[in-house]
Amino acid sequence: KYAPGMVAPLETIAKAYGTPEFERVFAEEYGKCESISVDYAVLEPASHGDGAKILCVPADYEWNDLGSWAALHEHELAVKAPGTDEAQNVVEAPSVSVIDAKGNYVYAPGKMVALVGVENLVIVETEDALLITTRENSQRVGEIVKRLAAEKKTDLI
Repeated sequence: KYAPGMVAPLETIAKAYGTPEFERVFAEEYGKCESISVDYAVLEPASHGDGAKILCVPADYEWNDLGSWAALHEHELAVKAPGTDEAQNVVEAPSVSVIDAKGNYVYAPGKMVALVGVENLVIVETEDALLITTRENSQRVGEIVKRLAAEKKTDLI
């Protein structure tokens, strides 16, 4: 009702879930969805006007909206995840060496990581891509996703 343009891609993704086609379908369809949070897309519009039927249920659990690499970095520090250090680096890699580096988040499975004299970076390695940004700009990853979709590089999304 409130985000009709997202219905078809999300239904297609849901139907493919658990099948061998899921990764391909997800890569093709996800970029068709508007980049908007559920609270802006659905909850706010649904809360206005006559007939609004939104309920709030109290719950007692920890919540962190991990909507960016910076948020993930903060979460990993808070829970003292493996790979965190006293300089607030979070490195998910089999081996790491750090010299004068602080506040970085690095995800590089299968690689040795060396951080030398860098601060507040986000570095994420996947099989086919490498993301390098600052924690401050990590929310802008969506801009890259949109650009890749526009360039028909959906295999990288």
